[in-house]
Amino acid sequence: MSDLLAQRKDFKKRVATQPVLAQRRAITPSTAMSSRAPPRQSASAPHIERAQEEASILTRVHQIITFLKQSQRPCTADEIRLHISEFRDDGPEFQHLTNNAKVIYTAKTNTFAYRPEYDIRTAEELVEYLRKLPDRGGLEVKKLADSYLDTSSVIADLHKKQRILVMSDKTKRPRYIFYNDMPLETAIDEDMKTSWMQLQVPDEPELSREMEKAGLKRMQAEAREEKDKQDVKKTKKSSRITKITNTHLVGIDLTKDYVPESK
Repeated sequence: MSDLLAQRKDFKKRVATQPVLAQRRAITPSTAMSSRAPPRQSASAPHIERAQEEASILTRVHQIITFLKQSQRPCTADEIRLHISEFRDDGPEFQHLTNNAKVIYTAKTNTFAYRPEYDIRTAEELVEYLRKLPDRGGLEVKKLADSYLDTSSVIADLHKKQRILVMSDKTKRPRYIFYNDMPLETAIDEDMKTSWMQLQVPDEPELSREMEKAGLKRMQAEAREEKDKQDVKKTKKSSRITKITNTHLVGIDLTKDYVPESK
């Protein structure tokens, strides 16, 4: 027991003789930030702000064009401001609209109107446009999507009245439309239709003989194809490899007959 007391006293003496260290305090984030210099503004910050501002302008321009498309008529600047309050006559949106290919700007009345790819508003205008197409070409239906026309119902009605011809896709939706030139439709007698349907095309060998009897010739494409086959056969026969030699050296042994000239 006395040994334990002696060890205890000895331990207390050693602790008392140790040097005293200053206590270190933790620095809070607020203290650290206040002691530092204010952060520098990034060099790219102005570019980011300009890009964001330009994006906002273009967003408003898109909203205005959508409003004009839905209105289907020329709109004044005051009418546009009722929907887009930032729109001003001296603002960037004004400049974008006056230079936009999808907008018709009339300076005299200071109005804006949407410009569709095809400014067709009625069924009669659509028929007249198809009639004037060169070579009676067709019109792709999807190009009428932004026109002032109820495309699906108008096309269905005109097709029912046989005023236009319709080419549909696999889902039976109209894809191309054509002008139906009614004078070209000639009435065919029913007996003629019956006789035509009763005709049977003979087999190829018999067809050739029947054409020869009637003094008819085969189509040029078939004759050309047969000629091409004959040319291929001739080419295969003549595709032999021939050995080419120097005829002026025949019978001469260069290792024996050639003697270099003496200098």
